[in-house]
Amino acid sequence: MSDLQPSDVELRRAARERALELLYEAEAKAIDVDDVVGALPLPPDPLALELVRGVAAHRSEIDEMLTRRVAPRWSLKRLAAVDRAILRLGTYELLGAPDRSQAVIINEAVVLARRFGTDDSPRFVNGVLAAVADEVRPTEVKDEPPEPTSLPPGDREVDAVIIDLDGVIRHWQEDDVPAAEQELGLPKRSISGAAFEPDRLERAMRGELTAEEWYAEVGDAVAAAHGGDAAAVAKAFEEVGWRIDESVLDLLDWVRDTTGVPVVLLSNASTRLIPDLLVSGMTSHFNEIVGSADIGVTKPDARAFEAAADAAGVPVERCVLVDDTPANVAAAAALGMRTIAFDGPGLLEDELRRLGLLPVVDHGG
Repeated sequence: MSDLQPSDVELRRAARERALELLYEAEAKAIDVDDVVGALPLPPDPLALELVRGVAAHRSEIDEMLTRRVAPRWSLKRLAAVDRAILRLGTYELLGAPDRSQAVIINEAVVLARRFGTDDSPRFVNGVLAAVADEVRPTEVKDEPPEPTSLPPGDREVDAVIIDLDGVIRHWQEDDVPAAEQELGLPKRSISGAAFEPDRLERAMRGELTAEEWYAEVGDAVAAAHGGDAAAVAKAFEEVGWRIDESVLDLLDWVRDTTGVPVVLLSNASTRLIPDLLVSGMTSHFNEIVGSADIGVTKPDARAFEAAADAAGVPVERCVLVDDTPANVAAAAALGMRTIAFDGPGLLEDELRRLGLLPVVDHGG
C-alpha cells in the first residue's frame, strides 16, 4: 500500500473526491474500478489511484467490517451508494495508511459526506468511522475533550436520566417496508398496517407475543388479506434495518462519566430488544435496560416509568425522561418526572446542561 501523501491539503481533498467519483461509477456500472480508470483520457492523481485500488483490493475485509458497524440487521447494499463509497474510502485509509492521522481521515470523509451526501450523512459517516477506528487503531492517541472544571452552580435538578430508544437513539429505515411491499407485489402499507395493528402491536410490546411470533402473525395476516408468501412477509418485516445516532450516545456517556448519574433505557420494544442492543454494541451505554416486553407494561402507563425509576434507584420526581412521543412525555410529567421532549441532539444537549448533567468546560477563554 502506498504511503504517498501530497503536501497540499486541497490537492489531497480533490484526490479523495476523485476517488469517490471513480468508486461510485464502478459500482453503478457494475465493472471493475481498473476498467473505469483505464477508460479515462488522463490518469487520476496518484492518491486517488491508491485509494480506489486499495478499496478494491481489500473490499471483502472492508465490507465485513462495515457490515458489523452499520447494518446489524440488514445488507450493506441498503446504504445510500454515496455513503457506502465514502465509508469504504475512509475504512481503507484507517486500515491501509497507518501514517495518516485518523482524525484527518475521518474529517475528510465527513467533508465528502457533507458535500455529496444527505443531511444525515456527515454525522452517520463520522460515527461509523470513529467506531472502525476504535477497532483497527486502538492504541492511537486521540484528541481528548477539554477536562470538565465544574458543574453549574447549585445542586443538580435530577439524579437519573431515563431515555427512549426508537426515534431518539435508534432510527428505523423508513424505506425498507415500502420496498419490501413493492418487491413482494403487495399493496402499500399492507405490511406496516398488519404489524402496527393496535392489538397485535400492544401484545408484542407487552411480551405476550415473542418477536418471532409477532413476525409470523404479520406474515399470516398479510397473506390472508392479500395473498402471497407469509414466510417471506415475516422475514421482510424482521429484517428492517436501522441506524444509531452516535451523537446522542456521546451525550449519555458524558452524563454518566462526568456526574455519575445513572442512565436507564426505557423502551416499548419486543423480546428482540436485548439481542438488538447486543449486536449493535449499545448495552455499555446504559446502567440499566428496561424493556416493555420484560415488565409486561408499555409507556405511557405510569408503571413503566416507575419501573425505570426503580431500576435507577431514584425516586420518580428526581428522574428526567427523554422521549419523542408526546403522550409519554405528558404521562411522565403527570407522575412528577422532569421531561425533555426530544427534538434532536442539539436541544438534548442544551436541556441536559441546563439540568446540571453536563459539565461547564474551560475552553481557555
